[in-house]
Amino acid sequence: MLRLFDTLSGGKRPFKPLGGRKVGIYTCGPSVYSYSHIGNFRTYLFEDVLVRYLIYKGYRIRRVMNITDVEDKAVQAARKSGQTLGRLERDKIRAFFRDYSVLGMLQPDVVAKASLHVPMMAGLIGRICRAGFCIEERDGVYFDVRRFPGYGRLRRLKSRRYMGKAANDDYSREGLWDFRLWKRWTRGDGKTGWDSPFGFGRPGWHIECSAMAMHYLGERFDIHCGGTDNIFPHHENEIAQSQAATGKMPANFWLHAKHLTIGRRKMSKRTGNVLFVRDLLDIGAHPECIRYYLISKSYRKRLDFTLGMFEKKVCVCERTTKLLSKLRRLGSAGRRQAAGAGRDGGSKSGAELAMRLRMGFESAMDDDLDTGLALRRIFSIFKEIDASLHEKKLSPAGAREIIRAMRRIDSVLGLFV
Repeated sequence: MLRLFDTLSGGKRPFKPLGGRKVGIYTCGPSVYSYSHIGNFRTYLFEDVLVRYLIYKGYRIRRVMNITDVEDKAVQAARKSGQTLGRLERDKIRAFFRDYSVLGMLQPDVVAKASLHVPMMAGLIGRICRAGFCIEERDGVYFDVRRFPGYGRLRRLKSRRYMGKAANDDYSREGLWDFRLWKRWTRGDGKTGWDSPFGFGRPGWHIECSAMAMHYLGERFDIHCGGTDNIFPHHENEIAQSQAATGKMPANFWLHAKHLTIGRRKMSKRTGNVLFVRDLLDIGAHPECIRYYLISKSYRKRLDFTLGMFEKKVCVCERTTKLLSKLRRLGSAGRRQAAGAGRDGGSKSGAELAMRLRMGFESAMDDDLDTGLALRRIFSIFKEIDASLHEKKLSPAGAREIIRAMRRIDSVLGLFV
């Protein structure tokens, strides 16, 4: 049985969908005030592997991914440049989906741009206010965290100190912050604003995901994903405002991927310690190699990027790809042999190796999607396969069994076949 690490409960739990074989997944997509770097794509690839493995296990998936195109940083950048939000962000959205496709990720069932869902956000804020969780201020409407005793459970807040209102969409200091649901327009917002019952202005960052998840997946759905940086305050605030409106925990599982570092330093646009997919493509890296590196460790383990380690790991991946080419040639040669050539004595060993590939892969993936362990098991068995090929002990039929197993496995990994 598949077990996933749920951040809310703090441990691995057996995965059981809320609705039979149907699985609803909400994944936090890009904030498009800037371009997405390879650290962002590590999280998106973890989510891609999650979706692919659930399909592998026979589930029917409905995945929603948001595009955060309304937030403080984007509004400030648009005002400074004298552009509308749409014009500022258009090329960044195109670049995101170009890299997304280059890395071989499955398209979400729904891509929800925040700017196209503002009326439903205003409607959800109304529900929250009617439930008694709103504070009206001159600059907007805030969520009163003191009315919500469960606040901080996802983050396991050590400090329960009340910090007052958070005037910005994001903050890092721990504590109880009244967070913004609706911001009334000021001159600093430039051309950005919508009419609402709360005045002309724009939604806060956190209400966007609650409203869109609820609209497309319902008040309860199976899995909510994101990076560990989303845990607090974003997902914490999502839980508070969704439960305040509905009385229900929105997601049954909360899954979070750990950060990618570069040279053991945190990726930061401010310091320039960032790397983009295009940078790696420009030095000749194949998309499959980038994908391989970013899923080469369990999503819950920190991954560090250096060009030296990238090249080393890519060599292992390339050796496996070359070995698969040899297997395909052997399997094709077997098909061209005359019919009635007799039972192939080596096919049993091929079938056994194929079974071990599948079982080793599935047991690793069932343990919280441990792609690192799954890959190590594949490479270990491929050493045996290489030896069998070298000693001419593997039959064409056996080679075809292994190729079939790897096609099935690669429907999840997206690396080899």
